[in-house]
Amino acid sequence: MNTMTKEFTLPPALEKGDKVAVMATSAGIKHRFPEAFQKGIERLENRFGVEPVIYSTAEKDTEYLNAHPEEKAEEFMKAFEDPEIKAVIPVTGGDEELRILKYLEPERLKSNPTRFYGISDNTNLHIYLWNLGIQSFYGGQFVADLMCGGELGEYTYDHLEKALFQVA
Repeated sequence: MNTMTKEFTLPPALEKGDKVAVMATSAGIKHRFPEAFQKGIERLENRFGVEPVIYSTAEKDTEYLNAHPEEKAEEFMKAFEDPEIKAVIPVTGGDEELRILKYLEPERLKSNPTRFYGISDNTNLHIYLWNLGIQSFYGGQFVADLMCGGELGEYTYDHLEKALFQVA
C-alpha cells in the first residue's frame, strides 16, 4: 500500500493590531453594499482588533474585476509577500475567481505563507494553497460573515477569533 504524506505550513497566528489585507479575489461588493462593506471593516477593527488594509480590488466593481483576473492575482501575491500583512480576507466569493489561478506564481506564495480565509469561490484558492502545502481557513470573509446585519453571531465570532489568533 502506497501512503503519501504531505508537509503543510500553518502560517503564524495573528496578534491584536496586526494588518490584514481586504481584497476582492472574486466579485466586488463595495459599490453595491457600501454600508455593509464599512460594517465589515469596523468589525475587523473593533471586534477583532486588527488593522484592515483595503487593497485596490476591494474598491472596484465586479464588471471591472471580471475583466482583470491578472490584477486580482497580482494583489493576492503582493499581500502574501508583504511582511506586514498577516492575513488575507476576501470581500466575497462569486464571480470568476477560477480565472485568476493561471496568473498565480506558486513560489511567490509558497515562500511567503500567509493566513487566508474565505468561502464560496474562494475554495479555488484554498485548494491552490493546499497543493502548495499552505493551510488556510474556510470562513471569515465579508459576505456573509463580517458584514451581516445585526450583531455578529457568537458562533461565528468565537470560531473566527480562534482561526485568526490561535496557532492551530
